[in-house]
Amino acid sequence: MKKFFVIGFSFLVFVSWMPQSYALVINYDPNRDPALRECDALRYANDNSDQECYSALLSSESALLRADAASALGDVRTANKNYREAASNSDDPIIKTHWGHLYLATHQVSDATALFREALLYDSEFLPAQLGLAQALGEGFEGRSREALQEITVEHPDSIQALILLAKIELELQNLQVARGMLNRASQLAAEQGLPQREIYALLGAADLLDRKPITPMVNKALAENDSYGDVYAIIAHFYIITYRYREAVELYQKAVDTSPELASAHRDLGINFLRINNVFGARYHIKKAFTLDPYDAKTVNSLRLLDKFDDMRMSRVSVEDVKSTNRSLGQFIVRLDREDADALEPYVNDLATRAMKLFSDRYEFRLKQPMIIELFHDHDDFGVRTVSTPGIGLLGVTFGYLTAMDSPKARAAGEFHWGSTLWHEIAHVFTLEATNHQLPRWFSEGLSVYEEWNTGPLGSRELPLPTLTAIRDKQFLPIAELDWGFVRPTYQGQVTVSYNQAGLICDFISKQWGHQALVTMLKAFSDGDDTERAIEKAIDMSAQQFDIEFATFIDTRWGALASSLNDYQIAERQMARSAVAEDWESVETLARDLIRLYPERVGAGNPYEFLAKAHEELFEPELAIDVLEQWFEAGGHTPENLLKLSEALRDDDQNQKAAAVLEQLNWVTPYYPQTHEWLGNYYLDINEPAKALREFDALLGLQEQDPATAYLGRARAANDLGQSDDAKQQVLYSLENAPFYRPAQQLLLELNKGASVD
Repeated sequence: MKKFFVIGFSFLVFVSWMPQSYALVINYDPNRDPALRECDALRYANDNSDQECYSALLSSESALLRADAASALGDVRTANKNYREAASNSDDPIIKTHWGHLYLATHQVSDATALFREALLYDSEFLPAQLGLAQALGEGFEGRSREALQEITVEHPDSIQALILLAKIELELQNLQVARGMLNRASQLAAEQGLPQREIYALLGAADLLDRKPITPMVNKALAENDSYGDVYAIIAHFYIITYRYREAVELYQKAVDTSPELASAHRDLGINFLRINNVFGARYHIKKAFTLDPYDAKTVNSLRLLDKFDDMRMSRVSVEDVKSTNRSLGQFIVRLDREDADALEPYVNDLATRAMKLFSDRYEFRLKQPMIIELFHDHDDFGVRTVSTPGIGLLGVTFGYLTAMDSPKARAAGEFHWGSTLWHEIAHVFTLEATNHQLPRWFSEGLSVYEEWNTGPLGSRELPLPTLTAIRDKQFLPIAELDWGFVRPTYQGQVTVSYNQAGLICDFISKQWGHQALVTMLKAFSDGDDTERAIEKAIDMSAQQFDIEFATFIDTRWGALASSLNDYQIAERQMARSAVAEDWESVETLARDLIRLYPERVGAGNPYEFLAKAHEELFEPELAIDVLEQWFEAGGHTPENLLKLSEALRDDDQNQKAAAVLEQLNWVTPYYPQTHEWLGNYYLDINEPAKALREFDALLGLQEQDPATAYLGRARAANDLGQSDDAKQQVLYSLENAPFYRPAQQLLLELNKGASVD
């Protein structure tokens, strides 16, 4: 069935009426039309006569007033029509600004942004348009929103809306004292102007939440103004979400819909968070309810379609035993896969997840308290919806606690990412998040997962992307106490990726200097409620400021020379590429060797190893070419074509052990080559590792549904070597069912029936 996703086209052309199912929005514009203010006052007081008040304004001679009244009533088509009429032959920024807010209310952020920018073309100092643009940018968690709002609050210190918008961002950055100051000032101004303060109270409640204080006092203040203001819970729940505390968020969203049953966004977010904790039934109920109330929200529509997708996915459950203690389980994990590639993927997912559970249980001194759920989607848009209810995102994986979801290797071009490392990274999140009840900063959670990728994962690559080296050169690494900012509100292109790498480097540095146990000490400190500065002090007896100095010295010693010569390095790379195009292989060889010497970790796209191997091939030096590919592989290179080339050369040279290691790596990049699984399966049988052989033949069976005889025979041989004679007989019979005259299967069946040993 063809899928359709709602991304960003304008609904306004098609929608005739939007029900009053949104959060109650307080309009803080001091220049709002007095007639609208009278109606607003009725709405704020929960007086149902507000509908009559707004409706009376629909006959106004002013197209703008008619549009604003229709917007307040939820009549989007009428509002849109009147805004268009008002905007025709007018350069009044007020019209485009109000129109932009209609688009924001109907989830069309890009269209709203365009209208706010157009308003600013008419008047670059127009405050409502500046605030609208900042709000739209803030929807995407852009750092530019914070910068813009900081400038606005300097020029307009009495703007309630600016103070509230900026306070929200400061709360996300954990700048609680700053946020409280802004909210208290906004509260004072609202009181002076006779405006409701329930949104301010909700944000002060969020500050209390982040400060580990009871939220009840502020919630009660908000509800005292309007006892159906369910958004007080939804606003606070948002700050549970950005700190990974999805279970607690569910509790608050439930209170939001109990308080305001018609609040569509709360039903949507409750449903999405039910999905994050694997409560599919609860998710379906509330997302359907949200769709009934607001059928034009892209997140709601896409989440419903994803739920339909779930019905067709295959699930399996695996128990993991504690090898250090007999008859004791480390826990279970559940795998949910698209049926299209479940057979090929499941053996490898099970293998990696089992190894990760055994390792992380010890490394982080934590046993899973409930099954871990692992989901892989072969369509990237499905994964995007699973993650943020929006297709087209750039993430590879995400973890919500006990549930982790990611792209399968089929979701992207072959070799585009190392899916084994991604899964390892996400399972590390499960342990570190749950060990602390999700009470750890973003930088430390991501840093530990990157650190585990580098040190214990299936890929040994430690390549720093060029943007990270650029950040080192330009001194753009953040202080450790502020590193979360680079994830939550990035201020330059690529800062999120830079922050991932900086966090990984910090954890790697701590482990090398003070041992892995220092990281475990930090994990426990965060679990106890400590902040980054206190956790550092507990783990290594050093202040955060002193740590920044030590870390900067380490980075400069290890990466400074390369970072400072990055321009020259990139020039040499371009020269190498041009020489290859010109088939000047002697120059390619010289340049590539120099580049490898300068940056041996560089194994990604355009790396010098592959250029050097190609040069040796063209210079009729095939043995040297293979030597270079081996170096590339040892450094973490994983381009599928070169892995296949290297494994073939190693097998031709009877270096089967090395060839097997290369093909193992290939399967963590793209596991869809049947010949790879067949060769590995037979190799593992030959060296008496039947469990690994069984994994390979299981994968082979998933890839050769039309000709499964070879895979069944391999499974039979592996089962026999594992002492599972009954299963071995069953598998060989399956093989003969598909190929009755398959001599190797006939021979094995005879030997099994005679009880003879099998080579």
